[in-house]
Amino acid sequence: MIVITLTDCPKSLRGDLSKWLLEINTGVFVGKVSARVRDNLWKRVKDSVRNGRATLVYTTNTEQRMDFRLHNSENQIIDFDGLKLVMKPSASRVRRLEQKRRNFSKAAQFRIAKRKQTHTQHERYEDTEHSTIPSNTSSITSSMSSGCYPADYVVLDLETSGLREKLDEIIEIGILKVVDGRIIGSYQALIHTKKPIPRPIEKLTGITNEMIAASGENLEEVLAKVESFIGKNCLVGHNIAFDMKFLNHALQKNGRGVITNPHYDTMDLYQEKCDSKKRISLADMTTILGLSQKPTHRALQDCRAVQEAYEVLKKK
Repeated sequence: MIVITLTDCPKSLRGDLSKWLLEINTGVFVGKVSARVRDNLWKRVKDSVRNGRATLVYTTNTEQRMDFRLHNSENQIIDFDGLKLVMKPSASRVRRLEQKRRNFSKAAQFRIAKRKQTHTQHERYEDTEHSTIPSNTSSITSSMSSGCYPADYVVLDLETSGLREKLDEIIEIGILKVVDGRIIGSYQALIHTKKPIPRPIEKLTGITNEMIAASGENLEEVLAKVESFIGKNCLVGHNIAFDMKFLNHALQKNGRGVITNPHYDTMDLYQEKCDSKKRISLADMTTILGLSQKPTHRALQDCRAVQEAYEVLKKK
């Protein structure tokens, strides 16, 4: 099933969509079509909507049981540990986006979008607009493309109170040390937070404010242990760019140097080895690969699932 919503769009587009979908309210279309038809309809929407806005929501076989796409929206789609969420922009960002739309012609906007797409493909781990954290992806990409996957590495996973490293906090860190493909050590810590953990995060992770109050450790002390545990080892994680962004921001905020160790993403490794373009959650990946370790949104257990997935994928 799919749902398409249109705002400020040409009437001709609504008439076009009504050939395939039922318009249950003004600008709201629902129906059941194949994936190929769905993608063709979405392409037609983007080509015809002009300055209007469009949203596509459809059912799919993922952890969320759905997926969605946005066009001409101020909102941003964010990947949170394999879950797709929507982040509403600040008022200043909305003003900047509106100013850009007024200042650039359609042709100029197309050229800018193409440049941004190319830049994103080469700097996929770095938020070029906001991040001051150095990227180390060139050595990672060359190592992965040549099939050189380390047997000695450290698996890293964080649980956080939200998606924004500058506003939200790390609530749990899990690390595994692996030598010759075997786990030889582990480290896990709950971390005291300055703000209460939001209820949805408590429900997702099972980490409650009461647990943090009883067992949480000081962030600065945990960071020192993390640096010592990681050392100069390569890092492995699932959507590890998210974890590195939070970890390096916390290190910088506490007057420590950022971690620039080479790191490998099991999400990218899955796409390469399984010939898939889909961004996949850790839970879905472990199910597809038939792994024994299942993620639970607890840092150390998720590390175990990542480690098993990495060992299986690098042998493909």
